[in-house]
Amino acid sequence: VLLDFSFALLLHPIRGMAATGNRRALSLYKAVLRAHQRYLPHEMRQLGDAYVKSEFRLHRTAKPEQAVDFFREWSTYLEHVEQTGRKNQATDAGLLDSADSIANQFGRDVDDDTRASFSEEQLAQLQKLREEAEKAGKS
Repeated sequence: VLLDFSFALLLHPIRGMAATGNRRALSLYKAVLRAHQRYLPHEMRQLGDAYVKSEFRLHRTAKPEQAVDFFREWSTYLEHVEQTGRKNQATDAGLLDSADSIANQFGRDVDDDTRASFSEEQLAQLQKLREEAEKAGKS
């Protein structure tokens, strides 16, 4: 209940996302946070949760075409976290070989084509996120 209330405050009023639906935004937001809780180590979860909340807050007034990209990218991210988390659980349970541990890591490198399409603001945000992830990994 607290999550629903805090999310309502976070996104209200949704202008750009309204075209794709408040319920879809709430559903995706909650699913990502649940995946973090279920699959991510504590340090990664703290960083990830803060980033998710920030991104959803920043995009509450996104234009409809931006909202489509936003939902697609966050849905892809959610799928990655869930698949990697399930693989890690299966490996921990001895159901999968641990030799492929690199494939069971969270995150991925941004390819050159994608990076070239980023704005200066997005590149700065990516660098900031990298620095925060490195700090979290050291603690």
